[in-house]
Amino acid sequence: MKILHLFHDLMNLYGDYANVLALERALMQKGAEVEIVRRSVGDNLYFSEFDFIYIGSGTERSQKAALEYLRNYGDAFKGVVDGGAVILATGNSFEMFGRKITDRDKKVHEGLGLFDFITEEGSERIVTDSVVGFEGRELIGFVNKASGVYGIKNPLFTVKQGAGNSPKDAAAEGIHVGNFYGTHIIGPLLIRNPYAAEYFAELLISRS
Repeated sequence: MKILHLFHDLMNLYGDYANVLALERALMQKGAEVEIVRRSVGDNLYFSEFDFIYIGSGTERSQKAALEYLRNYGDAFKGVVDGGAVILATGNSFEMFGRKITDRDKKVHEGLGLFDFITEEGSERIVTDSVVGFEGRELIGFVNKASGVYGIKNPLFTVKQGAGNSPKDAAAEGIHVGNFYGTHIIGPLLIRNPYAAEYFAELLISRS
């Protein structure tokens, strides 16, 4: 099982690297051999040979740097998304895959355009604990963001406590399309919620 930890240094707030370690442990407990590859800005990026791609959370500035670099590989990344590769993007990293991000200075940063949503950053941060529903379970985590995401039709979680994608979409959080999973929840998500790590491990094992 090959895991790509993308932008492992640039997008790694709140101990997000531990999500990869949690998934590795869950897979190894099921008898899988796991290889973790770490790539970032300056590396030649390739995606097709990986079973799982993970991107963590970063500052707003780091997010824009990652987006600018990843845009060079947009077609290749879209190809693995369309091909059904399992992808998890936590924190503000999933915002990169929408149509655009408008920052607090009203500058527009074109997204990769894989999904038809937009992100708008503001001057106030949303900092809250979260409880969400997922596959009949409750997951816990933490949100620290200065953005709202608008236009998501396939949310990942239902919000029971905390922040949704935007003030207009407070009951829904994240995005889930095919095998792409995006959420603002950090914590790290797979450490605080062993069921979620098991979910992804089972998904990957079933595809191998």
